Amino acid sequence: TSDVLGAALAEPDLALYTGRRPELALVLFNLNNPDVDFFQDAAIRRALLQALNRQYMVDRVLGGQAILADGVILPGTWAHHPGLGQLAYDPAAALQVLKEAGYILADENATVRSNEGRSFQFTLLYPDTPQHQALAERIQTDWQALNLGVTLEAVPYDQLIGERLAGRNYQAALVDLNLSRTPDPDPYPFWDQVQSTGGQNYSQWSNAMASEHLENARVAVDISERMRLYNNFQVIFAEELPALPLYYPVYTYAVRRDVQG
Repeated sequence: TSDVLGAALAEPDLALYTGRRPELALVLFNLNNPDVDFFQDAAIRRALLQALNRQYMVDRVLGGQAILADGVILPGTWAHHPGLGQLAYDPAAALQVLKEAGYILADENATVRSNEGRSFQFTLLYPDTPQHQALAERIQTDWQALNLGVTLEAVPYDQLIGERLAGRNYQAALVDLNLSRTPDPDPYPFWDQVQSTGGQNYSQWSNAMASEHLENARVAVDISERMRLYNNFQVIFAEELPALPLYYPVYTYAVRRDVQG
């Protein structure tokens, strides 16, 4: 666990190995909530990701125990698109996008950006654990640096998923997707438009082309055809960013150096 990692790293008789957990941390947006309709703009969603110093979160909050995410299909699987690249931390570029979208500080006393009287403020839900709180506070800090109004709300995980997300009763949420029960790297349940009402597409992203790729990939038999379809899906996802992929958690285990085989 992270609380003994430092001691393990300092132990000369231990060899440490790292593996990736089948999980993905991301920020979900409710794309069908009129109170936060600014989330419906793909350029603004991209700017929100550019404004997050994810490497700082990994290094300082997670003790280095994560890899920055480039999408919603786990790397190391046959379906992962290796050419997506990372969206770099660039708060200046993010700020420019917000200004171009009309979100300005209306007067010298304003602390939150607005567009014709409509404030860019929202509530970010997060699971009520110390680590998630620390992450949520870092996200809040980065977004507040752009003069966005971010309120945090801690929610027990079962309630966060079973009530708030399932009921579409949220604006934004920090969540972990556990993909261990889906050994086939099929992102259909979370992103196909059919799943936006009643399913696990909590963002309610409705992209016909992305959904067509997901649906065809589910029934295709040829692995190379499935790879092509999932690559197409991942390119669209990276352009639209209906949710913000943050990182893939890893775990580290130690073995005495004199243990062989």
